[in-house]
Amino acid sequence: MTTSLALTGQPWKVILTSPSARAVEACVEAGLGISLIDRGRVSASMQILHSFPQIAPHEILLLRSSSANAEPAASVLEEMVQNSFKL
Repeated sequence: MTTSLALTGQPWKVILTSPSARAVEACVEAGLGISLIDRGRVSASMQILHSFPQIAPHEILLLRSSSANAEPAASVLEEMVQNSFKL
């Protein structure tokens, strides 16, 4: 994402780093910045910016312990995570 920002030629700076996706989303919703957010999490108070250069392709990995294979709850959680991403 930072490479795409640099290609715009516009000045920018990091104003928030957080492991919480919700904190980043709240910052964007408040108009304090922009971020790379999964399309499925874009709210009505956000807008998709089409004027920026495309970001490099990326992967999302869902990792699961082999010891959790027999756990029905782990399977339900895996399915919920997979369904929450719109690719």
